Amino acid sequence: MSRNRQIGLAVWLVVLAGCLLRFLPGLLTGFPVNDGGMLVAMTRDLLSNGFVLPVATSYNYSNIPFAYPPFGIYVAASLHSLFAVSEIEIFRWLPPLVASVTILIFYWLAEEIFASRIKAILAVFLYALMPGVSDWLVMGGGLTRSLGILFSLFAIGYTYRLFRSDDPQRLAGQTILFASLTVLSHPEVGLQTAAICFMLWALYGRNSSGIKYTLLVAGGVVLLTSVWWVTVLRYHGLSPFQSAIQTGIHETLVASLFHTLFSMQGVLPILPVFGLIGMFVVLRRREVLLVLWTFLPFFVDPRNAPAIAIFPFLMLASEGLYFLHVELTRVYAETFSGNQHAGKYLPIITQGSFACILLYLFLISFAVPSRLVSISLDASDLETMQWIRKNTPPESRFLLMTNTGNISPMTDSYQEWFPAIAQRRSVNTLQGTEWILGSNFFPYSRQLIALQTCPEVDCLNDWLEQNNMQVDFILFRTERANQRLKSSLQLDDHYRTLYRSATAEVFAVHP
Repeated sequence: MSRNRQIGLAVWLVVLAGCLLRFLPGLLTGFPVNDGGMLVAMTRDLLSNGFVLPVATSYNYSNIPFAYPPFGIYVAASLHSLFAVSEIEIFRWLPPLVASVTILIFYWLAEEIFASRIKAILAVFLYALMPGVSDWLVMGGGLTRSLGILFSLFAIGYTYRLFRSDDPQRLAGQTILFASLTVLSHPEVGLQTAAICFMLWALYGRNSSGIKYTLLVAGGVVLLTSVWWVTVLRYHGLSPFQSAIQTGIHETLVASLFHTLFSMQGVLPILPVFGLIGMFVVLRRREVLLVLWTFLPFFVDPRNAPAIAIFPFLMLASEGLYFLHVELTRVYAETFSGNQHAGKYLPIITQGSFACILLYLFLISFAVPSRLVSISLDASDLETMQWIRKNTPPESRFLLMTNTGNISPMTDSYQEWFPAIAQRRSVNTLQGTEWILGSNFFPYSRQLIALQTCPEVDCLNDWLEQNNMQVDFILFRTERANQRLKSSLQLDDHYRTLYRSATAEVFAVHP
C-alpha cells in the first residue's frame, strides 16, 4: 500500500472512531441526551402553526416568546413532516450526525488555514478523539449548537478566503450564506462568529476591497436573517433580545480560559502541552491568527467560549505536534548520522508514539458517554411523566424537587423535559425564561437552587409564599432529591401521595 493510501486509511479510521464516540451516548440512553425539551416543544409549535413562526411557544405554558434562532427547529420540523419520524428520535440522532460531519468540515478549515495536509490531519485526529469536545453538540439541545458550530466553521473558512483571495467576488455569496445560517442556528455562536470574522478583517482585510466586501457580507447577512428577527421584532419588540443579552454571560473569563487551556485528558495534560508548544511556535514565526482566535471568544462570551476556542487551540496543538516531530527528526539525524540502520527506526518511534496518544484519547473518550447517560432521562423518568400526562388535569401546576441543590436548574434535564413530556406546567423550570426575565434571571436561578436544599416542609411553604406561587402537585425524584424534605411531606396532612415508583413520588397538595 502506498504511503498516501496508508494516510488516507488512517484518516478514515480515526474519523469513523470519532463518529462512533459521538453516536454512542444516544445509543446508550435510548432518548435524547440531557437537554432539548424546549426545542422539541418549539418544533411541535412550528408544525401546528403551519411552519409560520408562532408568537410564543407552548413550552411550560409560560408565554415565552418564540425568539430562538429557528433554523434547527425548521430542520427538525421538516424531517418530521417529510419522513414521519418522531421529534424525540430526531433530537436523539440528528445532533450526533451533525457533530460527526463537523469533523470533516474542521479538516477542510484546518487545511485552509495551514495550507498543509499533514498539520490538518493531525488537528482533525485530535478533534475526532479528544474527550469532551463534542459533549454539548451531541445532546438533544445540541441540534442548534451543532448546526451553529458547523456553519460557523464554514463562515470562518470562507471569510478567511475572502480576505486573502484575488477574486473575492466569487466568495462573497458563500460567506453570506454560511454566516447567515450561523446566526439563524444559535445566538451565542452567531455572536462569536461575527467577532472572529471581524478579527479576520483586522488581520487581512484592512483595504478598500476588504472594507467593500465586509459591508457587502454584513448587509447580506442582515437581509437573509431578517425573515427571523423582523418577525420577532414585530411580535415583541426588542424585549426578548434585551433579556437574552442580560442572561448570557455568567462565567468569569479567567475560570473559563483556564479550564480550556489547561484541561486534563484523563490523567495527562495532552492538549495543554501540545497547544502551548504550538502557541510558542507560531508566535516565534510572528503568526498571530491562531493565538488571537483562541483568546478572542473568552472576551466575547466566556460561557460559550470553550466550544469556539477549541478549534484554533487544536490547530495550535497540531503545530506543537508537528514541531516536536521535526525537532525529533533533526536530533535523531544528528545523533545517528551515517548510521542508516538506526535511521529506519525513527518513523516507528514517531508514528508509534502518536498512535499511542490517539489510542489513549479514544479510550478516555469511550468512558465519557456513561457520564452523559447519568445526566439524561431514563425509562422510569419517562414512565412517571407519561403517567402524569394521563392522570392529572391539563391545568395542573407542578413543583419539581429533582436534586439536592448541586445542579444548576438550567442544566437539570428532568426539569427541562418535564413540560415537553408530561405537558404540564412546572413552576420552577428555568429553561426558556432567559427570553423574559432579563436582569432577574440570575437572582431567580439562585432562588431555584436554594429551593432544592429546603430541609423541611415549612421551608418549602415559605419559598412558595415568598415567590407568590401556588402548586397542585409536588414531584420528588427519589434518591436525587432531598429525602428529609420528602419525609416531612409524608407526615403533613396537607400533602397526600398520589403516585409512587422506584424513581419518583408525586404528592397532591390540599389547602
